[in-house]
Amino acid sequence: MILRDKNAILEALRTGREIYYIGVSRGIKDDKKISEILAIAEKKNISIKELTRTNNNASRKTISIEAKCGDFKYSSFDNLKEVIERKGSEALLVAIDHVQDPRNLGAILRTAAAAGVDAVIIEKRRCCEVTDIAYETSCGGADRIPVVKVSNLRQTLRVFKEWGCWIAGTDERAEDSCYNVDLSGLNVLVLGSEGEGLSRIVSEECDFIVRIPTAPNFPSLNVSVAAGIMMFEFVRAKLMNMAGNTEQAE
Repeated sequence: MILRDKNAILEALRTGREIYYIGVSRGIKDDKKISEILAIAEKKNISIKELTRTNNNASRKTISIEAKCGDFKYSSFDNLKEVIERKGSEALLVAIDHVQDPRNLGAILRTAAAAGVDAVIIEKRRCCEVTDIAYETSCGGADRIPVVKVSNLRQTLRVFKEWGCWIAGTDERAEDSCYNVDLSGLNVLVLGSEGEGLSRIVSEECDFIVRIPTAPNFPSLNVSVAAGIMMFEFVRAKLMNMAGNTEQAE
């Protein structure tokens, strides 16, 4: 994995991602963020070298910095059960059904990290992986939360049900608005693909299907935007529920 975004490189350094070297173009070391990157790299004894343009890489002249990193490491599915048992109704997982654009995946991971999501689940064959583009788009969020790859999302949702989870899917054609359903007890949010939305077999495993209310003449939202709205609506509902339980206890 090669990163060329300064923010992503800085976050990779902070989270301890394996970095083989950092390359810097001549004459740009006065850049404040690059200076910070180099200072951290030196403390970690990471090799620093000068980037040079070659005849075979004309675009090199536009690159100010890059970091050669190890491949992204996914988390184990087995760890999710402990999370759900420990956090109960407060647990929140996000499952992705067939998202193909790495920028959408990266944006979802960034929002998931900001929302305090416990894990993001993707399918091995039907979803894009955490590539360098996805990682850069996530601004390091990919390293802030567990990302789990599963062979079959439908079967995975069934396992979550066996563990006592409640599952909500999102679909712009759903009857129920996300604002009219109590989301506080739900543990799993399922997001559909860019073009087709939720697949039929995945939607059949959801306990609820909800939509985000939009203008009637323009109902469609980008999946990463919809993900952000839904994740923070889940968070809001859980916080409201926790506040209500605290008041009752008092």
